[in-house]
Amino acid sequence: MKKILIIVACLLGMSSSNASGQTYTLDANPGVYHKTISKWTKSLHQVGEIDSTTYFRKQLSGEDSLHSVKHRDVVYWIPSTTDLSKPFIMLIWFHGHYGFDQQRTFVDRTLAQMVPKAKEGKNFVLVLPEMPWSVHGRTPTKRNGTAWTKKGEFYNFVRDAVNLVATHHGKGCEELSCEPLGKIDYRVVGHSAGGSTIATVGFTGDLCKLNPSRIVWSDSTYGRWIEKANTGCLQEFNTDVFINGHPSTATSPRRIVKTHAGRNVTIHQKKLSHKLIGNNIVKLSGVLD
Repeated sequence: MKKILIIVACLLGMSSSNASGQTYTLDANPGVYHKTISKWTKSLHQVGEIDSTTYFRKQLSGEDSLHSVKHRDVVYWIPSTTDLSKPFIMLIWFHGHYGFDQQRTFVDRTLAQMVPKAKEGKNFVLVLPEMPWSVHGRTPTKRNGTAWTKKGEFYNFVRDAVNLVATHHGKGCEELSCEPLGKIDYRVVGHSAGGSTIATVGFTGDLCKLNPSRIVWSDSTYGRWIEKANTGCLQEFNTDVFINGHPSTATSPRRIVKTHAGRNVTIHQKKLSHKLIGNNIVKLSGVLD
C-alpha cells in the first residue's frame, strides 16, 4: 500500500542568539482521518520538544460505522531517544470520553507527560488507539467497553503494533517479541472510560497474554469494570488504581480488594480532580520509570 511521508521541521524556543530545532517525521497510510494527523502535528509543535517519528494507521478491527470516516485510527509515537535494540516499554494508552483530540489527549494526557520522560532517557514507544468514544465519532460519551470484545482481537492489534515497531527498526516481525528488537515490557494505562477497555481485554484474556508489568487505572474504575477484568485473568497481575475518592470510581476497587480476586490491587487515593489525575498519571504511577 502506498504511503504518504511527511517531514515537518520546526524551531522551538527560538531567540536571536540561539535556536534549538526539532524534526518530526510523520508517516501516514492512505485513509487515516486527516483531522487525526492535523491535531497530532499541531500538538507536536506545541509540546514535542524532541525529535520523533509518528506513524498513523487505520486500526486493526477498528471498522466503525459511527466514526466520521467509518474506521478508527491508531497513533504510534517513537521518540528519537528510544533504542529499540535494547529492552523498551510499549505503553498502550486507552483514552476517555471526548478523547483523541488535540488538547485533552494528544497534549495534556500524552505528549506533555511523555516528552520529559523521553528527554530523561526513558526507553519507550507510545501506542495510542482511538476508542469508540472519540471526538471523531457520533458517540463521544457512549459505547464503553465495545472495543476488541472478541477473543484474539486485542492480541492481534498488539502483534500488529510490534510488527510496525520492528519494521521501523529495520525488519518486520509476526510475533509479540522478536530479534533484533530488545525485550518488550508491555504496560497499559486506561483513563476514565479507558478503564472499560482494560475490563474488556482483561475479560477476554488477551491483555494477560502480553504478560504486562504494569496495569494502571487512571480514575477509571467505574461500575464493576475492575471486577470484570479480574474475573477474566488480571487478578494474577499487579494493578494500580488511582482515584480521587468519589464513589463512582472508589466503590468498586475498595470492594474488590476485600476479596481474593483483588489480592494484587493497590489503591492510591489522590486529592486531585478527575482531570488532573489523568494529566499527571505518568508521574503519579511511575509507569514509564
